[in-house]
Amino acid sequence: MSKRDNHIDPAPLRIDTVAEDIFGLNLRGLRSIGVLWRSPELYFDAARHTDWRERFTPSIRLWLFFFALLSFFKFWWVGSSDGMIEAYANGFSQAKLPLPMGMTYSEVGREAVLLVFGLLPLFQITATILLALTFPFWGTPTTAALRQRYLFAVIVPSSSLMPVIMTVMMFVPPQYLTLYGLGLAALTWVIDFQTGYRGAFQTAGRSGRIWRAALLSLCVVALNIATTLTAQLIGIILTTQKYGGSFLG
Repeated sequence: MSKRDNHIDPAPLRIDTVAEDIFGLNLRGLRSIGVLWRSPELYFDAARHTDWRERFTPSIRLWLFFFALLSFFKFWWVGSSDGMIEAYANGFSQAKLPLPMGMTYSEVGREAVLLVFGLLPLFQITATILLALTFPFWGTPTTAALRQRYLFAVIVPSSSLMPVIMTVMMFVPPQYLTLYGLGLAALTWVIDFQTGYRGAFQTAGRSGRIWRAALLSLCVVALNIATTLTAQLIGIILTTQKYGGSFLG
């Protein structure tokens, strides 16, 4: 028998596999996101099964896809976001940060924004995982693994909108960035609330679903605000110290 006779041809690759190779998200993943928008209770029911009923992509994998996509494009968004750069440049100018000869505050502002967006993913992923492991109010006994499945499932729909929201932010004037951020926080709360209410707390009554979904959504928004402010503060301090300024004025 020849080597050719002993060779077993591999199974043909489906278009679903090719899509996963290119985009990191296959058709099952896209269907999973659609279900989380339309009928999240089906997805959360599957989360209680080891194999996700062989129907859905794990929630943490979906979130990591959008997180990686967002992190990748942030540097393009930042480089094109004159409003954010101008806001930081104005802050350094008002603080009278000493600059090397020939350097402008806009250049320092761009540098600071890039630093902030480099730090932010590290804070966000750490804080989100900690919240996933510690949030206890699911209305039913849960393991650490199930809690992380639930938490990431709740935030996947709002995360799926972030690429569009960040693109829009590129065109927001600096004086409206705070207002835009507050609107973004409110939108995130609403989306996470409706996902949690409709899917995550099925064993609780109506009032139980309301307060649990509201609390979890509030925790997520507070976490996002806290990590953003922390990254901004550290970015400003490091940039100020780099150019010999004093953060305390």
